[in-house]
Amino acid sequence: MHLLHRIQPKRMISFAAGIPRSLFHIRVQTRAFNAHHDTFSLRLASRNYLRTRKFLLMFYDTGSVLVILGMFIAVVLLVSTMVSLLSSTLLRLTAPDTSTSLLKRAVEVTTRATKYSSVTHAVNPIIPGLTVPLKHLPLILLSLCISQIVHESGHAITAAIHRIPMLAAGASITFMFPAAFVTLHSARVEELSSLDRLRVITSGCFHNLTLWLILLGAAWSGIGQRILSVGYEDVFAQGIIVARVEADSPLSMHLPVGSLLTTLDDLPLNSSRDAWSNYLLEPTSTTYKQGWCVDTSRLSDDQRCCVDTASSSYCFVLFEGAMEAYCTDPVAILSRNQNRCDSSTSCLESQSCVKPRGDRDILRITVNHERTGTEDERIVLWSGPRYEVWEQVQTTHLAPRSGIIPLGLPLIFADFFQYLKLTNLSLYLLNSLPLPALDGSQLLIILLEMVFTRWFHAPSTILDIEALRTRGSRPHQRRAQQVLRTFIMIGTCTLLVSCVMLGIIEWMSV
Repeated sequence: MHLLHRIQPKRMISFAAGIPRSLFHIRVQTRAFNAHHDTFSLRLASRNYLRTRKFLLMFYDTGSVLVILGMFIAVVLLVSTMVSLLSSTLLRLTAPDTSTSLLKRAVEVTTRATKYSSVTHAVNPIIPGLTVPLKHLPLILLSLCISQIVHESGHAITAAIHRIPMLAAGASITFMFPAAFVTLHSARVEELSSLDRLRVITSGCFHNLTLWLILLGAAWSGIGQRILSVGYEDVFAQGIIVARVEADSPLSMHLPVGSLLTTLDDLPLNSSRDAWSNYLLEPTSTTYKQGWCVDTSRLSDDQRCCVDTASSSYCFVLFEGAMEAYCTDPVAILSRNQNRCDSSTSCLESQSCVKPRGDRDILRITVNHERTGTEDERIVLWSGPRYEVWEQVQTTHLAPRSGIIPLGLPLIFADFFQYLKLTNLSLYLLNSLPLPALDGSQLLIILLEMVFTRWFHAPSTILDIEALRTRGSRPHQRRAQQVLRTFIMIGTCTLLVSCVMLGIIEWMSV
């Protein structure tokens, strides 16, 4: 790789994908792609490729409109997120502290489950170890690399359309986060009309949007399932497969990898493909379609277990919904599927039909180790918040057709696919924001120029995109553009900083 160590800054313009330079910044660039870029540019300028050039111009004109729309959408999302964060912060600060120990634990469980199950704000950051598992960091970095290469390819292609030579292309690493860039001849960019420069500036974001739409279409078409069906079979009709269990989890000894899970409590896992996540994460009541016939002599009238959550006994109530509560050992009752009942009349005279009280954290997991008939099923009891099971156990509907095929491969592909969609959508919206060092700031300059000059290009004046200087035909227009641009950028920066600070406050208070 040929590195460019010295390049005059006034003779080039860099389109970076949104990662600013810092102390821990490594930057590598090469001219190896320049010849290919020049060849592509010459072909587009020839008569044989006239239709191709016209199509590309129309394609990137559409992209310019969509990126301008993305700028407004991104600002609206920032405002919505700030209002949501501010409202939740004020509500938390002004709410009276009336919680008891039992209520406090219930709130903690509900809050934690809500973090995984629903989107509480318009914008939610991807932070490995906090909002997503730390083990997903390599997938996030890989998807970020691909997304930024796609982003920079847009700038390179539109530069070729307008006969702008590419001086260099390269990559950089800031801390551990990768970035990509292309370097173009600034003098040639300055000679372009406003519409042409608009295509060059918005093409990167438009490429990210295009790839995101392609990925959405691929997900909707189910092409990934068809590809995986070559080596995997769908066992959704039977239940779900355990793909991975955290090594330090108590469930690792009871839910071996490859075993089949059929029900959670009385909820069949083949009722919905999202049944596992929804039941473990949503703050819904426990599902019991039937109760258990228990000898009345085993039911203690001492209701201390219904108040003391540390008790080894559990609180049971009559299945019919009566107010009577009893204490008894849950293992002997819940670890079997025999003696189920719909009411006490279904039991013997010496028995009552009971079920665990809904506010206790106990979960029945039906597991089949051999994936055969129901006679091989057994019940695993989990005592604790249900969301912890979701955190510690990964499941899949796909079972390998051969023993040499990795069981967890579909999960890795699914996670990477999701992160690739998220990073492309994020780059589309983030780079369209009117913030310094992002494409949105350069987009704002051209939009203001178009508005103030009424789409008239004045070649006698100069726009230096990197220095963010505005061109205009009259001094008062230049001053108005500068004031308005400064106001918009400061306002956007204020919104972004407010969201970050309020998000930190909310995270620390949870």
